[in-house]
Amino acid sequence: MLLRLFLQLPLSFLIRHGVPRLVAVLIVMLVLLGALGGLGSAIGGPAVDWIGKIPGSYGQIQNRIQFIKRPLQILQSTAHQVEHIFVAPSATTQTVTVAGPGIGGFLASNTQSLLRSVGTTIVLLFFLLAAGDTFKRRLVEIMPRLSDKKRAVEIVNEIEDSISGYLLRITIINAGLGFLTGLAFYLCGMPAPVLWGAIAFCFNFIPFLGPLCAGIIFFMAGLFTFDTWRMVLPVGIYTCFVLLEGEFITPTVMARRFSLNPVAIIVAIVFWFWMWGTPGALLAVPMLAAFKVVCDHVGPLNAIGHLLEGST
Repeated sequence: MLLRLFLQLPLSFLIRHGVPRLVAVLIVMLVLLGALGGLGSAIGGPAVDWIGKIPGSYGQIQNRIQFIKRPLQILQSTAHQVEHIFVAPSATTQTVTVAGPGIGGFLASNTQSLLRSVGTTIVLLFFLLAAGDTFKRRLVEIMPRLSDKKRAVEIVNEIEDSISGYLLRITIINAGLGFLTGLAFYLCGMPAPVLWGAIAFCFNFIPFLGPLCAGIIFFMAGLFTFDTWRMVLPVGIYTCFVLLEGEFITPTVMARRFSLNPVAIIVAIVFWFWMWGTPGALLAVPMLAAFKVVCDHVGPLNAIGHLLEGST
């Protein structure tokens, strides 16, 4: 459904210019799959290389974070002393450690599930796009009164317009952020700048928490790459870009079209991440926006819609 709303604007543009719906659906889906395939092939190799470096770089990272190692050792020693004081000694037990599968085994075991999910999504997306306004018409037909029919059409249209506009705008903003991040990392000597730009692009779809996770990844990448003060350069550059995007660009582009309470956004992200994992975090904001639209159009729920309203 999210991809369907994302592709709604280009699909409508093609249909308005005389392209048959089925042909327009094939065009937008081929463009989407081509873009995803090109991005995947561009970042797949560098991502595997960086993941493969992680197990053998533990000692290297330890040497580069000596400035915080000593306080951590003191804290760990204190914790052991407290444990010996309050915990009674027990008989010596033998510990058995079961090694889990490596990265290659993990990827191989999940490839089939990933391909099945992607295939199901593609097939469902095709039929959702090809169906057009069928579900909207059926929804109007089952409403008992004319006022209910009008309200249903208003709610569905506003949800489609709001979510489609939001997804298109946020994708353009995130693409710009990813491009600038990759370019800046290339200029400061970071290998695989396309990979870092793709990470900045993808993680920024999750408000607040996504940039935080990306910042941690860039800090670790800086530790792997540089051995001087330049190790904090990647996360510093990314932080400046995110602050610029969050404080000036996004509010200007979104304006009052898509205003939600930041506290409500955080609660929604945490809840849906707990329910569905990463897909839930990606879907949290669009679902919250759709729920707010419903609340704004249904009298008894107007108070909830007002609570979800962002600052003006």
